[in-house]
Amino acid sequence: MDARQAAQTLEVIRTLMERTCQYQLLTARASLVAGSLAGAGALAFFWLDAANPWHFGLVWGIVFAGSLLATTAGTVLRGRASGEQVWSRQARTVLLALTPSLVAALALTVFFFAQGWQQWLPGVWMLCYGQGALATSAYAPTSIRWLGIAVLLLGGATLALGSVWSIWAMGVVFGLGHLTLGAVLLAQERRQTQLRLHRSVA
Repeated sequence: MDARQAAQTLEVIRTLMERTCQYQLLTARASLVAGSLAGAGALAFFWLDAANPWHFGLVWGIVFAGSLLATTAGTVLRGRASGEQVWSRQARTVLLALTPSLVAALALTVFFFAQGWQQWLPGVWMLCYGQGALATSAYAPTSIRWLGIAVLLLGGATLALGSVWSIWAMGVVFGLGHLTLGAVLLAQERRQTQLRLHRSVA
């Protein structure tokens, strides 16, 4: 076995070891859809009034529902394609780690809407998202950890900038952030496909 074959074999072994502890059903396409929806949601406020709670809630409700649908569909389809269980031990662990941040985001959303402070919510959502991403970083690809750190820091910056900038910060942070994550995950998916082809040939 030459040095190149040895390096390829070690890469296959490393990838297989990662798969035993990491959640592998995150999809690049779901992240790309979420990023596109967030960007479109921010742009919608060129015509809508962010101070109107109905406009604000409708736009970001659609963005959230669309992102959740894309993530769920992508997870199920990838699980079927790879022969992996969707409701696996890793999936349950990730969901448990996310739960505190999701509950906090929901409670704060209700409270801020009740007070008429909904335009401050983008910064709050970013803080909750960043905490959730970091909570799952031990079980998810490394790119999730870096996204979590970035969104957490930018969430604080969004609150400091004030509600006037919150919509555009939401579009940039969640939009570009998820588009970048999608590009990274897409590259990883292609690399994993190449490794599977290498294993089948070997």
